[in-house]
Amino acid sequence: MSEEAIRIRSAGAVFWAEALPDGSGGVRAIAGPPPALQVTLRSALPSGITADTGSRGLVLLASPILYDHVPTQTDLATVPSLPPITVSGATQSLDGRFHPRLFSVTPTPAAPTFVALRPSLQATRIGEAGAVVLSVKWQDGSAASWCVLRLTCTRNSVNLGFSGQTDIMGDVIIPLTGLPPLPASQTNDVMTLTALGDPTQSGQAAADPDALHAVQISAGGTFAAQQTFPVTRGGITTAATLSIPGVTLQPT
Repeated sequence: MSEEAIRIRSAGAVFWAEALPDGSGGVRAIAGPPPALQVTLRSALPSGITADTGSRGLVLLASPILYDHVPTQTDLATVPSLPPITVSGATQSLDGRFHPRLFSVTPTPAAPTFVALRPSLQATRIGEAGAVVLSVKWQDGSAASWCVLRLTCTRNSVNLGFSGQTDIMGDVIIPLTGLPPLPASQTNDVMTLTALGDPTQSGQAAADPDALHAVQISAGGTFAAQQTFPVTRGGITTAATLSIPGVTLQPT
């Protein structure tokens, strides 16, 4: 009697992750329960490829392979050849924990791919180190939706970073979580502000943070790649406390 077997091939896996709060571009595992996401694919997958979406991510499955024998270790170790597959879609947080986002990735069977989610304003927690809260607009006065702002400073030769993403109205909260207490010789930190944005994505229901690029910043004066201002740990720093009219962005 001959034996047969079916092998279901993975064409790649995409996992939801949380963007590191320091703005470095890295990711970490999402803490707590799995995110409640509505995931919509925005382009058709190649023939023979299907997507199985779950609370932690999605897996791409290729057409099964039928063996007329029990697969050997050599069979199983042979990675079937597959063309590059681009997965484009959108995520919407049903529980309000994360900003909506677009994504476009090209996963492979060799390693997982991660899509970074950023906490919504409602889910952002402000600790005892305080936060910077701003309203951001473009030079034409429209809301700077979905921009990523990063603050950096140096303490004892250690570089520290903090970040946040604006919502559709251009509002952002940047928690200073992890900022150490001020030494006795300091009354504040001099923070450097940089921003990533894309005016063509502003005002849309969602944007692709991976497609944002560096933009110029003004805090009431000239536009530059970065702006600096003093931030006192433990407080809520706003445009009013900084004595600036607000933060304005300009495409480069």
